[in-house]
Amino acid sequence: MSSFLSAVMDRKVQVVDILPVEHTLHDGKSMVIMDLLVRLDDGSRANVEIQKYGAAFPVQRMSCYSADSLMQEYEWAKKQRKDGKFDYKDVNKVYTIVMYENSPEEFNEVVQKGQYLHHGKVKFDTGLELDMLQEYYIVNLDIFKNTAYTEDRSTLSGWLRFLTTEDMADVEAVIQTYPWLYEIYEDVAGYMRNPKEVLAVCSKILREMDEGAMRLYWDQVHEQLKETEKKCVEAEERYVETEKKCTEAEKKCTEAEKKCTEAERERDAALKQIDEKEAEIERLRKQIQELKKQK
Repeated sequence: MSSFLSAVMDRKVQVVDILPVEHTLHDGKSMVIMDLLVRLDDGSRANVEIQKYGAAFPVQRMSCYSADSLMQEYEWAKKQRKDGKFDYKDVNKVYTIVMYENSPEEFNEVVQKGQYLHHGKVKFDTGLELDMLQEYYIVNLDIFKNTAYTEDRSTLSGWLRFLTTEDMADVEAVIQTYPWLYEIYEDVAGYMRNPKEVLAVCSKILREMDEGAMRLYWDQVHEQLKETEKKCVEAEERYVETEKKCTEAEKKCTEAEKKCTEAERERDAALKQIDEKEAEIERLRKQIQELKKQK
């Protein structure tokens, strides 16, 4: 875990302790996969919160969890000062890491660029630099998986390959590229040989995730369904309007064809009259010639 966090945060990180998951917010349910107390390369401590069920984490919820985590750090820092002399400088920094297996539509632009690791923190438009206590790391596993990353042999790529490799037939190739993953796969195989232990861990995670996570997931699905229905209604209205315009255009075409037919009929009648007049003129011309001959 220390290696993984160091790769994501691009600095030396050492896990000091795994903290109890206490995030409940207003819904009474936790969505945090792991809450860690770590020591950074500068000797300072920090709280790192990892959430892998990214589908249920819109940016607003991510912000709320980070704020909740920061408040817990604040409470912890106050309890450590037995003399009651609390100093805000004692509050540890909070890093929130969210891993998306299926990135939401907000990431459509970065999908095109193949960007799968994002680091965010508070910035000021004047260039003022203050070391605020909240930072975020977002990892798009699906974008990484669909990006041409074979030439990258970094530790981060190794960990992400480990997290995104689903077919056991690909494991050998991953280990050949990243030999240090062999021990990790060996540990995973050990867990596979002890399914009861794995099930116990999974059951605990599912208990923490199921109700809140699935409710959030279905809320999102419901919103997407409403949006889809709205688009369908709008499309149907556009279709009806287009059909109406087509009917009007067809009616105009019919009227135009009728006028053309009438015009052709009038033209034919006019041509007939012209032919009759020319015939009459020819008859009169012949009569005149006959009269001239008689004289």
